[in-house]
Amino acid sequence: AMDSIAAAHSGHMGLPLGAAEIGAVLYGDQMSYNAKDPEWINRDRFILSAGHGSMFLYSWLNLAGYDLPIEELKNFRQHHSQTPGHPEFPNSEHTTPGIECTTGPLGAGVSNAVGFAASEKMAEAVYNTEEHKIFDHHIFALAGDGCFQEGVSAESAAFAAHEKLDNLIVLYDANEVTLDKMAEYTQSEDILKRYEAYGWEVYDIDGHDLDAVTETIAAAKASDNGKPKFIKCNTIIGKGMEETEGTNAAHGEAGVPYVDKAKINIGIPEGESWYVSEGTRDYFKGVQEKNSAAYDAWQETFKAWSEANPELADQLNKAVADDVPSAEEMFDMIPDMEQTDAEATRVSGYKVIQEISKILPQYVSGSADLHGSCRNYIDEGGKFGV
Repeated sequence: AMDSIAAAHSGHMGLPLGAAEIGAVLYGDQMSYNAKDPEWINRDRFILSAGHGSMFLYSWLNLAGYDLPIEELKNFRQHHSQTPGHPEFPNSEHTTPGIECTTGPLGAGVSNAVGFAASEKMAEAVYNTEEHKIFDHHIFALAGDGCFQEGVSAESAAFAAHEKLDNLIVLYDANEVTLDKMAEYTQSEDILKRYEAYGWEVYDIDGHDLDAVTETIAAAKASDNGKPKFIKCNTIIGKGMEETEGTNAAHGEAGVPYVDKAKINIGIPEGESWYVSEGTRDYFKGVQEKNSAAYDAWQETFKAWSEANPELADQLNKAVADDVPSAEEMFDMIPDMEQTDAEATRVSGYKVIQEISKILPQYVSGSADLHGSCRNYIDEGGKFGV
């Protein structure tokens, strides 16, 4: 991460250094994924809400075996590279594997994670059976002080607790730093008490203690108590770079002049760039083997489930493949609605929604409080969380 940011003369060095242990535990032990099949439907999802620290994510994706070679890390923030300044969901320009959603605007990644968690719970309810469980993954999000200052994360956090999304684990990179000043200039709340009041299960740990991070994430995964999990990881931003660590100067590329010294401080051989030890590569080969075994076992379960539930399997496979009729085809499938009297457009819209829901079983509707007034509900769709 340091070498990539130094080469680009741009980027955020503080988060990759300050949250290194968190990344090591997630990608090296606690997350379930298969780097060879990054779109596996039962993978754990990781969302970097603090998207400015993108080299954190790119570094771990490379180590974990995703198709993101070191050459792409060397091209960080360069035009047409697969390592843009903020993580971007695969699109026509960037097809970086392992990126679950575009992040950058602070707090939005927390809300994205809540949405992912709700989606997973819905998939569990629709597709899991007593005989076969094909959905049981977790959603992880790493967020910083700025993310929790934003209202968008507060609203979604309240929703997550109310809807009992206990498959959601948010890791708070609590380094007490924002870009312009230390965080004490702009915040003084007890964030653990705030999230506990929402209804979350909260933890407070040393984010640089590998054992503590491992044990806490494992406990959060195992806790199916109807509460989303909030882990405050107390960290030092830019840890290992003496000139900037623990200060808002680490929130950016101010540490570039000190990279060579910092690499020596943390044990990287002098003169080496983009260095990864053989021991580290070997360790992650073992992680890939472990993950591949779990993936293969899931495939057997999925095969048995598909054979026992052919209609559900067809529905799921079409949804995953985005195999849906075009808008024009759906128009043709919806019966003509002759109306002689004046009718409110929301009533007409309600009728169309019912027809679309018959065509697309995965269709979901919703609104903020005005569901009945706006008439955008699905008659036989049920209610989320009920």
